[in-house]
Amino acid sequence: MKYLATLSFLFMFFVGMAVAQDKSAAELKNEGNEALRAKNYKQALELFEKSIASWGEEEMDAAMIYNAATSARKIKNDEKALKYFEESKKLGYKADVSTYYIANSYKKMGKNEEMEKVLIAGIEEYSTSKYLGHMKKMLVTYYVKLSNEQYSEGQTILNTRTDANRDQWDAIKAKAEKVFEKATDFANKALEVDAKNANAKAI
Repeated sequence: MKYLATLSFLFMFFVGMAVAQDKSAAELKNEGNEALRAKNYKQALELFEKSIASWGEEEMDAAMIYNAATSARKIKNDEKALKYFEESKKLGYKADVSTYYIANSYKKMGKNEEMEKVLIAGIEEYSTSKYLGHMKKMLVTYYVKLSNEQYSEGQTILNTRTDANRDQWDAIKAKAEKVFEKATDFANKALEVDAKNANAKAI
């Protein structure tokens, strides 16, 4: 009888633990939402991550994932922001906004090629989104920056011409022209995204 009573107690204990864990995940999520509303982003992220870790097999709360990403972004934890915005997009929650912030996370991490790919795909995929303008602006700014860098490099090359190296002027000019061509290519890419961009037109 003692054996059966012990088994019964253990069974009820583990069932109770499972229920408590489910409640705990929901409570942690709600506490995370309260912290987010209070702009306590660090605490909000910690609470959301604890909730995610104890969520179980139930379908993940996509809004919570997005809120975790937002909290991470607010405290400038770009790696976690990227992770959760990517997951939010996969879950189909605010996919256009998530795409923009995925690109933004890559930008802040200095991963510009990844940022460019995300923005190009996002601009095509979310052509009616209110975030389209934000995505275009980020991409155009990147192209104009690259164009300006190439233009400055070309000018620097041209400035190496002196009376002493007059016999090398043709070679110096040819080298500068190749760099100016790259500057033009980036400016044209910017204009493909935004045909009215004044900086790209000037270049």
